[in-house]
Amino acid sequence: MKIINIFHYLSHARWIFFIWAMFLIFTEYFNPSPHFLSNVGLAIFLMGLFLGFWGFSDIEKLSKREKKEFANPKGMKGIRIIRIFILIVAGYVFIQGIYFMNIKSIHPSIKENIAVEFKTVGYHCFALGFGFLCYLKLMFDKYKYYKSLPEDKQTCGSKE
Repeated sequence: MKIINIFHYLSHARWIFFIWAMFLIFTEYFNPSPHFLSNVGLAIFLMGLFLGFWGFSDIEKLSKREKKEFANPKGMKGIRIIRIFILIVAGYVFIQGIYFMNIKSIHPSIKENIAVEFKTVGYHCFALGFGFLCYLKLMFDKYKYYKSLPEDKQTCGSKE
């Protein structure tokens, strides 16, 4: 068994993190608890793991939709916009993480226990930012793999 297959199977674990994060978000939305910041921070961390594990996916497994988008130059313009947007969001999440980690020096009057929770959320934001970057790398790798295929394999109707 190739090591790539292990990573591909491991990428399916992302759904555990996604469901867990959604559970935390919905629970806190409909029934807020005193540990609201901790639970939201954990949900942010789990979404980062979700995106990071998605990055383990096999780039050689292209869906018909992906082949269709990669083949269409107009579709690629939309994908470029999405990639730029993901990069901007990742940068914003990193900036938010830095802000939350330094909240005590920016707002000295904040209570110490709240500052500690915000600092933890800041660390979780870094996990989410790296998750976005992992997913972005997966998108680039899939496109690069698609371009390396022979012309007859690039069409949507071909069998792999």
